Amino acid sequence: MIQVPSEDLRLLMEAGYLYLGMQRFQEAKEVFEGVIVLAPSSEVPVVALGNVYCVQGKFDQAIKTYEKALELDSKSAFAKAYLGEALFFKGEKDKAHQALEEASRLDPQGKSGEFARSLLDLIKKGFTPEFSQLKKANA
Repeated sequence: MIQVPSEDLRLLMEAGYLYLGMQRFQEAKEVFEGVIVLAPSSEVPVVALGNVYCVQGKFDQAIKTYEKALELDSKSAFAKAYLGEALFFKGEKDKAHQALEEASRLDPQGKSGEFARSLLDLIKKGFTPEFSQLKKANA
């Protein structure tokens, strides 16, 4: 196995997120898949790959990918929060609520927990994603 300095991995992750932000999904996917090979024990690039699917509205694929991230680290608030987001946007509020509550408990002071709590607040306020709009935007 080739040892890649963590700074280089961070730069690759940044590149992947830049591609994602530009909606260059294939390039983002390829970058994140490459980082997964270079850092096979980290759930972070796996979550990033799941984000590519989620942004595209491919929620089933995103959920499977986040579950793979959780196989690497079952206590990852980062992976749990994004799993909860994908479940929420897929329309599975009960499962989303459970994943987001767990992410919040796992990371009471951090950004992943904060993200989870913000999504829980949306659920509590009755927000429902407009699935027809999501499908049109991601077609």
